[in-house]
Amino acid sequence: MKNYIICILSILFVVVSCKEEAVPKPDNLLSKDKMAAILYDVTLINAVKGVNKKKLEESLMHLDSYIYLKHETDSLQFVSSNNYYAANPTVYNEIYRIVQAKLTEERELVGEELKAEQKRRDSIQEAKKLERKKNDTLPKPKFNQVKKK
Repeated sequence: MKNYIICILSILFVVVSCKEEAVPKPDNLLSKDKMAAILYDVTLINAVKGVNKKKLEESLMHLDSYIYLKHETDSLQFVSSNNYYAANPTVYNEIYRIVQAKLTEERELVGEELKAEQKRRDSIQEAKKLERKKNDTLPKPKFNQVKKK
């Protein structure tokens, strides 16, 4: 009987303790959409840093400050919101799905633009080849077939 009561109390304790949030909700919590927009920009900036970090450092741009100004927030609000969402994996996963969808959409748009640019370059190259052929003043040599006797 004693073990039975201890087991029930243990289960009750686990259920009550699981209801508590690991990180309390901050007063100035960023919305999911705003958080996704910030994380999207952070992802793009990290990609740029990976491509040409030295040039970025030379430009003396403070990209973190730029992001906070763009989204009208500050580092403390971002960090506290990020910690809160990170402690709630299902919500954080939703946010990252939004970011991933925006990145995929952007990648497709850039891909289409690159294809259009490549098509334009190919047509310019083809036009140059035709122009060279048109301006060629020497007649093409005619090769007579040698008849075997």
